[in-house]
Amino acid sequence: MKTVEFHTCECSAKRAFTDERAAQKALGRAQAKRDRTADRRGQRRALERENRVYQCHFGMWHLTKQSRRSYEGYADYCAA
Repeated sequence: MKTVEFHTCECSAKRAFTDERAAQKALGRAQAKRDRTADRRGQRRALERENRVYQCHFGMWHLTKQSRRSYEGYADYCAA
């Protein structure tokens, strides 16, 4: 199975990708893997799935399950 090259980031022990294209490719692979697993189980109930990429303060790209709306609401709450 082909994988996308990743590194560890200084911000945490998360997988980090050097550019947005690599992160998007990894996102597609992760979503496909989760969908195949759900199809094998016969249900998608409580399926946690990465749905977007973001760039951290160190310039690396990460996958996240958090929606943009949820993130922006949290950022606004912390800024106030």
